[in-house]
Amino acid sequence: MVMGVRLAQSFFNKNNSGSYDRLVRLATLGQDMKWKKKLVQSVPNGSLVLEMACGTGILTSLLKQNNNIVYGIDLTFEYLSVLGEKRIEIDSINGTAEFLPFQDRYFDCIVASYLPKYVNLNVLVSECQRVLKQEGLLILHDFTYPKRLAYQLAWKIYFRIIKTLWTLDKKWTSVFNGLDELIINNHWDSEINSILTLNGFVQIRKDFQTFETSTIISAFKDE
Repeated sequence: MVMGVRLAQSFFNKNNSGSYDRLVRLATLGQDMKWKKKLVQSVPNGSLVLEMACGTGILTSLLKQNNNIVYGIDLTFEYLSVLGEKRIEIDSINGTAEFLPFQDRYFDCIVASYLPKYVNLNVLVSECQRVLKQEGLLILHDFTYPKRLAYQLAWKIYFRIIKTLWTLDKKWTSVFNGLDELIINNHWDSEINSILTLNGFVQIRKDFQTFETSTIISAFKDE
């Protein structure tokens, strides 16, 4: 858990907070916005939502368009500063998603994008279960290593290309030098089902996105 936090801190810091939005748009070939819109489609309009790893507010802005009340938590203060500059109406906290400073059964929905690979899933799901209302909705999204061989080969070529493109940008070199191995070695999408079930979640749904390069997993807190 501590190592995951330290890794995230080394990846996302004050040096690259200002260029994150552009980077994620270009590096995912525009798919990031598509994935986030897909995630938001599952959130009922007007929900009280906790966005974990809210970052610079890309997903936040989409949630607000659906008239949701959004609270955010993120590890990197400088990313929250960028979010604040966008004047998005959100109460945000600088902290870790594994220790949520909210009362029990508070939120209708909890969402997170690009968080699962950095955290202890058992701790994260337990905390989400605690602060979700009965029948509350949890939605997690992150990169995944494709299961099919053809997709794996294309994925590896893609990562070689983006590593080359960002070689000269020192702010992001460490991220791209380690991100591919992190995704390959992390199996959050395979491990999460049993953890959700043990914590009383039902109606678990897994949706692969863009040739299995990312996955959205949703589940409801049981009555």
